[in-house]
Amino acid sequence: MRYLLILVVMLALLVPTFAAAQGSPDVQVDTYGLRIDGRTVEVLFRVRDRATGRDLQGITPRDLRLIEDNLTINPRLEVSETQTDAVNPFQSVDLATLPGGTQPVAGSQAVELEVVGSTIGIVYDASLLMNAAGDPTDYVARGRGLIIDFLEAGRTIAPNNPEHIGLFIPLSVPTVSGENIRPMELPDFVHDRNAVINTLNQMAPRTGKTNIFDTISLAVAATADAAAERGAEAYVLVVTDGGDSTSVGSLDALMAEASARNVRMLIVGVGPQQRLASNAATLTTLANKTKGAYIGNPSGEEIQNFYGSHVNVVSQSAYVLRYTTDLIDDGKTHNLIIRVEGPGRGESPAVPLFVDIPIDGPEGGLNLRPALQGYALRAVPLLIVVSVLMTSLVWFSRRFKGPSSSISGGITRT
Repeated sequence: MRYLLILVVMLALLVPTFAAAQGSPDVQVDTYGLRIDGRTVEVLFRVRDRATGRDLQGITPRDLRLIEDNLTINPRLEVSETQTDAVNPFQSVDLATLPGGTQPVAGSQAVELEVVGSTIGIVYDASLLMNAAGDPTDYVARGRGLIIDFLEAGRTIAPNNPEHIGLFIPLSVPTVSGENIRPMELPDFVHDRNAVINTLNQMAPRTGKTNIFDTISLAVAATADAAAERGAEAYVLVVTDGGDSTSVGSLDALMAEASARNVRMLIVGVGPQQRLASNAATLTTLANKTKGAYIGNPSGEEIQNFYGSHVNVVSQSAYVLRYTTDLIDDGKTHNLIIRVEGPGRGESPAVPLFVDIPIDGPEGGLNLRPALQGYALRAVPLLIVVSVLMTSLVWFSRRFKGPSSSISGGITRT
């Protein structure tokens, strides 16, 4: 008997473990609208990836399962997707009133889609050491001007959810009192590019060596976190001549961190040509290893084209699902759950269905096929599990208690 008890306890413990092994939902399904016209059911919904905060796109009928009243059904599904992009940065999706007068149910609402501007951390190596004796060019001012041209290139992109921009200025080495990597006027990421430009125009340059690569590492972490909150693409724009003899972190670790956190490096080399030539290989490798790009001493037009070629927005999507239900008007409220099974897994909250269909149905009979299918889908696996449990119990009983001598009236004598 003790062994039987142990087996039962083990099986009880394994049930929740088995359920957990199915995986927690990695997508969130939100419903916005419902329209029922006869037997035709239409649902407006969105699917969001919980890890990235972005809408899941490209969903097809094969990725969906429908559950009515806790039973899986298999109707013919139609799925249409509306998506924003750089050309169409705003879309409003709703379930309009049909020509016959059928309206969405009360509480339905439109989905307002937009494009999400990128999150960009700017690392500006603003040191007077960028300049060189005998070269009249003020490379500090040039670097500032290129950052402003870069920002202006994105001014009209994602008007409803514009870029999120942060500024990082490498510290002097040795340390100078009062310096901050994040300017006091701009301690966080902001949507206001004018505030960033004003801060750039008013800040004083560093006077000595700077820790450019350590600052890039800080910018990568902060930019990745800020982008994840918005479901945006993450970029770090680095403006530097590449000179750094003071950072303590390794380039390999920096590239690994940026790659792991999906932060792309856009590196703009600014400085005397000879100096850039000696540092270009390192800067190019840093950019390429993070799926970014490098450009050296560009013009204003070239930096704007650089922006257009490498900075992307994140689009959003909404779906309308259409199918024919076999539910009938029996005076009860039924419910529908939309389950996503690929890509990603998750399901919607239950959507109340009020179906106005006569009980006799269009041909005078009640179609039980969906209910029977759902019953079979659940009953067969359940029977298999029960069979395994019963077999195990019988085996343990015989193993540890010996064979039964007879069975009479449901009582076993040993």
